[in-house]
Amino acid sequence: MHISNMDGLDILSLKILVSLYENKSATYVSKALDIPAPKISRSLKNLREIFGDELFIRRKYGLFPNEFATHLYPIAKEAIECTDKFQKARIANTRQVKTHVEIAAPGLIAYTFPKALMQAIKEEQKPMHININPWSMHTTQDIINGDTTLGICCNKSAADVAAFGDKLLTTELQRMDKLYLIASRHHPIFKREITLETIAEYPYVNTDLGNPSTKLSPYQEFCITNGIKLNTEITITSISSLFEYLGESNAVSLLPYRIVYEMVSDIPELHTCQLSQYEAERLYADTETPTIFLVQKNQPNAINEDLKWLSGEIKKIVDRII
Repeated sequence: MHISNMDGLDILSLKILVSLYENKSATYVSKALDIPAPKISRSLKNLREIFGDELFIRRKYGLFPNEFATHLYPIAKEAIECTDKFQKARIANTRQVKTHVEIAAPGLIAYTFPKALMQAIKEEQKPMHININPWSMHTTQDIINGDTTLGICCNKSAADVAAFGDKLLTTELQRMDKLYLIASRHHPIFKREITLETIAEYPYVNTDLGNPSTKLSPYQEFCITNGIKLNTEITITSISSLFEYLGESNAVSLLPYRIVYEMVSDIPELHTCQLSQYEAERLYADTETPTIFLVQKNQPNAINEDLKWLSGEIKKIVDRII
């Protein structure tokens, strides 16, 4: 294997390598890093020339890392972390210290926040550096410990949050009373009447709304309450993995996020439709309507105006994507 001059290796290419490895979708990486798709292609071409290896294998629904890319991934991630340390040192040296804000959001919609928040931060010239990670079962404790600043979660996490009493402060952002069905484009369900009962006739993919995996989704609860047999085939929290799985199987999935519904319109292998309001009302008649909450550490004597402003910007984004 021939390796070219390593001087051509840049940090952006390493970030793209890491993000492609983690998400397996060039479209997702483009949106998450706010980089045009052609630049992603050029950087990947540059990486392949430098290392003399294909690194990623193109499949029907994305780019998948080969063995050598798997070997490079932890090295690249460590290099990026080192550059972050250099950046922090430079900022400290020039006395332009920024507030570092760690944000956790549901994996299926986390990609919608970086670009919009950074644009708002730049426009208002706020001294902030943000990092966004998927919500996990450890996020509530991370917020209490100070490792995560703000958490965006669904109501299925509200009970988990409430267990910490007055240590956490929750703010309701948006109720999600609409339902969107996603499946492969030629799935037979789109040729018949779509109801909560007919959906259960097909393998079902559960999506994590931010709640611990041991808790049921509203649709799973509905099926149990009404004696409907539901084959929950798998739980998927990554949007790229969800799209790939649905496109290659006979499974279906229900989501409350309009932004995902709109995103599917650009994917030829998938099709989606909004369920009638009647079906949505049936689902939520006996279970809690999903609600997006903002969670932060309860510090009544430490009001931060920048965080208050950032919370308002997150609310605006949530209003646009639900």
